[in-house]
Amino acid sequence: MTRFVRFFFLGLLLTANTFAQDATGQVGQLPDQPNVISVLFILAAIGLLPYAVILLTSFMKIVVVMSLLRNALGVQQAPPNQVITGIALLLTIYVMFPTGVKMYDAGKDFFDKSKNMAIFSNDTPTYMLGLINVSKEPLRDFLLRNTAQQQMRNFYQTAYRILPQDYRQGLSAKDFFILIPAYIVTQLKNAFEIGVLIYLPFFVIDLVTSNILLAMGMMMLSPLTISLPLKLLLLVMVDGWSLLIQGLVMTYK
Repeated sequence: MTRFVRFFFLGLLLTANTFAQDATGQVGQLPDQPNVISVLFILAAIGLLPYAVILLTSFMKIVVVMSLLRNALGVQQAPPNQVITGIALLLTIYVMFPTGVKMYDAGKDFFDKSKNMAIFSNDTPTYMLGLINVSKEPLRDFLLRNTAQQQMRNFYQTAYRILPQDYRQGLSAKDFFILIPAYIVTQLKNAFEIGVLIYLPFFVIDLVTSNILLAMGMMMLSPLTISLPLKLLLLVMVDGWSLLIQGLVMTYK
């Protein structure tokens, strides 16, 4: 897998150089090649992008809630992990679309000014940092709306204690240094709160089924054999998937 990734990025570099050479129209004259630091920065940014999508959007809470629902039902492979990940990704796009549009509008002018810049060049890290800087405010607003104030205060107080004296003066609860971990903890807390509500009716079904089988002396019969169809019937009768998905989407402001 590591070898495949290396060849993939090497192919990207060679392709970018080929297109750049064709664009110049001069044989034997290559554009400015990026130095090692620039290449490492670009590859690090590409590697961190999936983690940003997972942690800074609604993806994490949706995946956790759906995994808890699957465990509450007592089925380990239905729906499979790929299906849960796909549903979470589509719902994340649905939830984050307004924020994404605002981020695009905020960075559109900056993006248009650099359309002719090579994909891999020494200016790419500066361009990426500038684009993030001009388009970060809509993301900050989204995180603020969906982060508990208590978590923000906790992380602010912790950061105030651990940071040097020189950095404490400009410290704010709205800084990404504080806002991102507060948002992550808030999302995890909300996901497990929803998980508790999901588990309660299924736990009652398991408990009643086990007691009935024990009273009938059918101790050799697994309670899951009886309770699983009842759980699925309950989920279908109340239109559980629609309620869960709509409820998850509506939890975001």
